[in-house]
Amino acid sequence: MPTIKKNFLYQSLYQLLILLIPLILAPYISRVLGAEGIGIYSYTFSIVTYFIYFARLGLSNHGIRSIAAVRDDKEKLNRTFSNLFFLHLVISLFVFAAYVVFIVFFAGEYRLYFIIHAITVLSALFDINWLFLGLEQVKFTVTRSTAVKLSITASVFLFVKSPGDLWKYTLIMGLGVFLGHSVLWVFVKRFIAFVKPTWSGIKTHVKPMLILFVPVIALSVFNTLDKIMLGAMTDKIQLGFYENSQKIIFVSVGFITAFNAIMLPRMSNLNAKDNADESRPQNEKSRLMLVSMKYVMLLAFAMTFGIAAISDRFAPWFFGGAFRECGILIRTLCLIIPFLAFQSVLSTQYLIPNKRDKMYTASTVAGAVINIAANLILIPRFGALGAVISTILAESLRCIIVVFAAKNHLPVGVYLKNTLFFVFAGAVMYALVRYVGFIANDVYGTILIQVIVGAGFYLGISALYLHITKDAFFRNNVVKRLLKHL
Repeated sequence: MPTIKKNFLYQSLYQLLILLIPLILAPYISRVLGAEGIGIYSYTFSIVTYFIYFARLGLSNHGIRSIAAVRDDKEKLNRTFSNLFFLHLVISLFVFAAYVVFIVFFAGEYRLYFIIHAITVLSALFDINWLFLGLEQVKFTVTRSTAVKLSITASVFLFVKSPGDLWKYTLIMGLGVFLGHSVLWVFVKRFIAFVKPTWSGIKTHVKPMLILFVPVIALSVFNTLDKIMLGAMTDKIQLGFYENSQKIIFVSVGFITAFNAIMLPRMSNLNAKDNADESRPQNEKSRLMLVSMKYVMLLAFAMTFGIAAISDRFAPWFFGGAFRECGILIRTLCLIIPFLAFQSVLSTQYLIPNKRDKMYTASTVAGAVINIAANLILIPRFGALGAVISTILAESLRCIIVVFAAKNHLPVGVYLKNTLFFVFAGAVMYALVRYVGFIANDVYGTILIQVIVGAGFYLGISALYLHITKDAFFRNNVVKRLLKHL
């Protein structure tokens, strides 16, 4: 079985690729398609995303958890996968039929783009990432995703040349998703032998999938519905600003997402073993949670203060002068990163593995309700900035609810105490980076200088703190390896 370190290495390299590709692709697309073109794509894709959500119906987290729990028993593994996939197949076909009806009767002025997006909706049928993540075979998903991302990037540069090529951009993105999901089927037989699904087996998955589907829909308010509301209540230019600003934040937190994606199957597997043998010690789970939270928050505050410090200069340089307004949006949206990171660790490493789905659902639904209500009030008045403020309010509430759900079972106070130094380090880094930007003014390469100074200071002072406090993970995995190579 692959180790956490190896899986995190694969995921980190992939997230680095995801971080680098937008650095190359997003500036080009922003200048070629413009804010309106990006807004149209974001608006149509946001609607299409809801069909994909219904096709998956909460399968992602439930599938990973279910596969991880039985992966040590080949017979149960085959049976679980076969039942889950058959259920997914039936649901996906119904959803695709509904999407065809939508195109015929409701597509309106963007019909062409919705027809092209049909490829993306159909691709949900072939999505079995949950199988490989549940088996902790991250290498397969990462190598496939890497090849797809590189192909998409090359194709965009080759074929998208003007605002009139928006349909080509939509087609390239859809084909990339479809091929990315399809190619994983080449490797399925290495791990799975199909067996005849049974109604009794399928039925056991319906309720937990429906329960986990509720937070999926609620989460879509943060990632999808806000864009639909913004596009409908303002204009596609404001949506273009919001899309690009949100993209920077969520690309940046990709490393946190990668780590939690790895930890979910590992914690689910540990829980399954604990349930089978109540004499097993809980130290392994507690240690993993403690280390995970400390280092995720170290990274979260680095990104929060670092991105905020360079946002005003970064936005027009990265996206073009027409996107200068993204600077304030990015700086404000950075506030969600610590809340998102903290609740994400608690949710994916405690609530979901321990099947506390109702509490996870409640936190997400509450955040979604606040997001919608705030959007209705703030978007008409502030446009994209209103959507940003709504997201911050929703994510902070969601985090608070998750903390209250976990505080009687986990040392949440210790987690919070361990993050205080990183808040201080991040705040000092922010002031330092802003000062460097001020004295450098418009010197060529100012952003690069700011990043080097900020990262050097933050990593250096954080390493000193971890060494002084005798952090075991830091000493065993960083200091010893450095000394070994000296």
